[in-house]
Amino acid sequence: MLSKAAFNSMLKTLEEPPEHVKFVLATTDPQKIPVTVLSRCLQFNLKQLPPALIVERARRTSSRRRASRSTRRRCALIARAAHGSMRDALSLLDQAIAYGGGEVREDVVRTMLGAVDTRVRLPDRRRARSRNDGPALLAEVDAMAARSIAFASALEDLASLFHRIAVGAGGAGGRELDGRSARIASRFAERLAPEAVQLAYQICVQGRADLAARARRSDRASR
Repeated sequence: MLSKAAFNSMLKTLEEPPEHVKFVLATTDPQKIPVTVLSRCLQFNLKQLPPALIVERARRTSSRRRASRSTRRRCALIARAAHGSMRDALSLLDQAIAYGGGEVREDVVRTMLGAVDTRVRLPDRRRARSRNDGPALLAEVDAMAARSIAFASALEDLASLFHRIAVGAGGAGGRELDGRSARIASRFAERLAPEAVQLAYQICVQGRADLAARARRSDRASR
């Protein structure tokens, strides 16, 4: 977030830093940092944490806080919403415990995150998709809107599950995080043609991109 002038001022200090001073610069946009600054830094590229690691940490943390019913499935919802950030995952866990009255309850977590209920809703959509039942799909979309489910999150969940279907429910740690979803994906992998699965996946990915573009246009218009 520093301006070019601010970076140039910092550069003078970085060239000859005091012995007792250490600078730690953290950013998710390293391309915005001038090369003159980067060349004077020891760079560490931190990766997103794998979901399985976040799930285990969330379960241990909830256990220490005596939050009952914090199963792997519930923690997996939190891990997926954290997108590789342990800090965000623990923050979401705190909120889930608070909203759940001391418990990590799945219905509360899904409501809090605006997540799709994969136990019912996603299979219903895939059945409608496999039958080419347009009205049924539109009815599911209306139900999502009525429940205030975030469409971007829904498309992300659908894309993830179509990916599992494409690989036979054996990839990306899907079985480890959510065995029920993995079994559902495995069953649908036997019923849907690979071309249909690929098309559905692409529609989900493109749909998320379209939603993001629309949000940016709306944001610019509001300014």
